[in-house]
Amino acid sequence: MSNLLHNLKDAEMRSICRDKIESLEHWLRRLIDDTLIPIYGDYFSYVDSKGNRLIRGSLSQQVENRRLSEPTRYPRKIDAVLLEDAVDIICKPELFKQHFRKALLEAFPDGREEARTFLNRMLIPRNNLAHANAISIRQAEQIICYSNDVVESLKKYYSELGMQQEYNVPLILKVTDSFGNVFARSQFGDCHDGGIAMSFLDKPNMFLRPGDTLTLELEVDPSFDSTSYKLTWASAKGFSTPLPDGYKAVIPVTNKQVSQQFDVQCRLTTNKEWHRMHMGADDFLLLYYKVLPPLE
Repeated sequence: MSNLLHNLKDAEMRSICRDKIESLEHWLRRLIDDTLIPIYGDYFSYVDSKGNRLIRGSLSQQVENRRLSEPTRYPRKIDAVLLEDAVDIICKPELFKQHFRKALLEAFPDGREEARTFLNRMLIPRNNLAHANAISIRQAEQIICYSNDVVESLKKYYSELGMQQEYNVPLILKVTDSFGNVFARSQFGDCHDGGIAMSFLDKPNMFLRPGDTLTLELEVDPSFDSTSYKLTWASAKGFSTPLPDGYKAVIPVTNKQVSQQFDVQCRLTTNKEWHRMHMGADDFLLLYYKVLPPLE
């Protein structure tokens, strides 16, 4: 790998490393939230019968302060958890033993101390990347190799969990829009038979007009192969031109969409012969926007 990295321009190497770190952070946050919420609810404020906190108070306060200062960037508490915070949570002895060991077994077969050692090695280069400081070839190797090991371990873990579900299909996990919002699946309401929906009809800061462009980008459960399903976009009001299949929708707003209720739909359909939903899809996203008339 060293030879490959030596042949890359510094900007290319840094870009690869930033992507790897971002993916790692995403997976660790997902693991923490998916694992602890069903057991403890708001685990950041959870206190047991003896008065012991699950998450140390100083970290819980830091997370809350970040959310208060940038609520759009951090819609959920877990979104405000940094890499070093995630490592502290996962490697807390009792939490690792009770909740996280199985998920990380493939990457860290020797347990918690091994996990903390290797995850901590990525903190300095991660901070250097975040502040436009230099990283070495060796640090780049560590970021790529260690993050790959963790992500592959978690993909295997989630794949095994999925096989235990009644319907093992990919789901839409996150929506990012051109207003700067990021919405996790847990923030949506239910629609149809297992889909998700959200309305912005009462959000004046998200009203649209002809001439605007609405952009939506989805994140689907990455433990599933992206070639095993397709994402198709539609609207009862129609689009000015058909939208291509895929994770991202770029929607030019025209007079055609002017309405008190402009819907944007996305269907996720796997390549299987059967489908989870009666509509013939496996997941479904529905968003509602108000489109005002053009300014005279």
